[in-house]
Amino acid sequence: MRVLFAHGFEGSPDGSKPTYMREALRWDVTAPKMSELGWSIASQTEVLIRHLDQDNFDLLVGSSMGGLAVANASSMRPDAEIKLLLIAPAFGLAENWEGMEEAGRSAWKTTGERRYTGFEMDIVLPWEFMESAEKMSWPVPAHKTSIMHGKFDEVVPISYSRKVEEECENVKLYELDDTHRMKDSLRLIPEIASDLVGISQNIPLIEHEKLEVPKEVSEPVSEVGGPADSESENLSDEEPQAEIEQLEAEMKSLEAEMERKRAALKITKEEAHAQKVAMEIAEEAEEELELQSAEVKEAIKRAEEEVKIAKIEAEEAVKRAEKEEDEAEEARLIAEIEEDEAKEARADAEAAKRKLDEAVMNAEIAGTNVEQINEDAEKEKRENEIIERVRQRKETIDWSKIGSGEGDRKDDLSRINGIEIFTQKKLNALGIKTFVQLSKLDSKETEAINDALEFVPGRVTELEWTKQAITMIDLEGVSSAPQNESGEETGMADLSAAKINWSLIGKAGDRKSDKLTDIKGIDLEIEKKLKVLGIRTFDQISKMDKDTSEAVNGALGMTPGRVSKMMWPQQALGLID
Repeated sequence: MRVLFAHGFEGSPDGSKPTYMREALRWDVTAPKMSELGWSIASQTEVLIRHLDQDNFDLLVGSSMGGLAVANASSMRPDAEIKLLLIAPAFGLAENWEGMEEAGRSAWKTTGERRYTGFEMDIVLPWEFMESAEKMSWPVPAHKTSIMHGKFDEVVPISYSRKVEEECENVKLYELDDTHRMKDSLRLIPEIASDLVGISQNIPLIEHEKLEVPKEVSEPVSEVGGPADSESENLSDEEPQAEIEQLEAEMKSLEAEMERKRAALKITKEEAHAQKVAMEIAEEAEEELELQSAEVKEAIKRAEEEVKIAKIEAEEAVKRAEKEEDEAEEARLIAEIEEDEAKEARADAEAAKRKLDEAVMNAEIAGTNVEQINEDAEKEKRENEIIERVRQRKETIDWSKIGSGEGDRKDDLSRINGIEIFTQKKLNALGIKTFVQLSKLDSKETEAINDALEFVPGRVTELEWTKQAITMIDLEGVSSAPQNESGEETGMADLSAAKINWSLIGKAGDRKSDKLTDIKGIDLEIEKKLKVLGIRTFDQISKMDKDTSEAVNGALGMTPGRVSKMMWPQQALGLID
């Protein structure tokens, strides 16, 4: 079978699908690079149309966004002799894109671009992406179509595919117990494709229309005999039944023999001696029959007991197998987390290399661009003049209130929102070098510093430098944070707390703290900082959405996206269960 396969975004896990079709099904699969003309659905549809116009295919298969492109290509080429198989297609792309609200859409349209990070990708999408999505999110397939969609799809709601099936007579939907990746449903592709195209794939298929496959249980292995024990258990179930049938046949045979002998006795009444002998034989036969009947009953009783024992052993073997499968699943989850950490480390290394390359390039430019050097020198001169003016205003500050700041300690004040590098230089020139000094500012000294820095009136107050400085002190001095009666730390990082959706995750209140270090990626130091923020339970972490995860991530000073990549909410939910 000749197949044209359209995958989702580059780097997505779609590679398993064309590989399965080539190697397991022996299909002739063409899988073009969907982004060669651009990232929009219009560009990706154009890639498919080019291949359709140049060659003949029996089946078009599309996964996720590739499935949406296949449906659009079908609607544009209604005369093509093809069938469609769509796997978790991204119908409704425009309204479903990252759960975007009107504010995000407006910002995208205004700036003309939006960064997308996912499936190991980091790209900038132009507004044209959304414009084409708004026009091409609900195509009507012109060919016979089968859709495979997971009931637990976390990316594209299955309700979108249901809508397409309801509105299109030529579309048939298969609802499967799977997620967006559809890993557990690849084995169903041969049957669905065979039903769709009408060509047998010579692969054992499940009964048509019954895609709910019973859960496979590993072959029970006993501690002594292994798989052979299971075989002997099956034989032990069959042997008593065979013995019973044999004994019943013998009983019938004996009964028939007795009838024949009784008939012979009636015919030979005058032969008394013969009749006596025959009666003795009949009596012996009846005694033997009763004895055999008792043996049969005893054999049946033993067989029933053996069956009960075999069932108990089988149930125990199944439980052991399920436990081993659970342990294997847990090991797989840990392996995935460690793989994500390795990917993050590689990304950090690549970012460092890019910064190094940029520094080298800047150095080369600085060595040849005299005009730029002169501009930098002029800028530095102007900054020095401003800093000198600021230094002359030291006497306007009441140092007895905030401290002189003398000594070796010097904090990175640029960590506070509203203090960039040049502002930090001005503060240092004025004599303010530490978070402690900023934390002691009252309204009078705040205005004095605002004027000394030559800011617009009220800027320092508006930026809440004092609160931010207190937050920084709390995060750096966790061991000295205030405690409640239960011995729990209660210091709250005001700067970060303002960004956390407490109505979503809830306040810890008087609830007992969980052992947060059980979550992979949380060590003792991070646990202390989380408690300063007011996060002390698995329940709070399990309810964090993307925005709250990023707020916590920033407050802890970790690499952007680390909390999400380490799957803290999923791990916390598992620990609760």
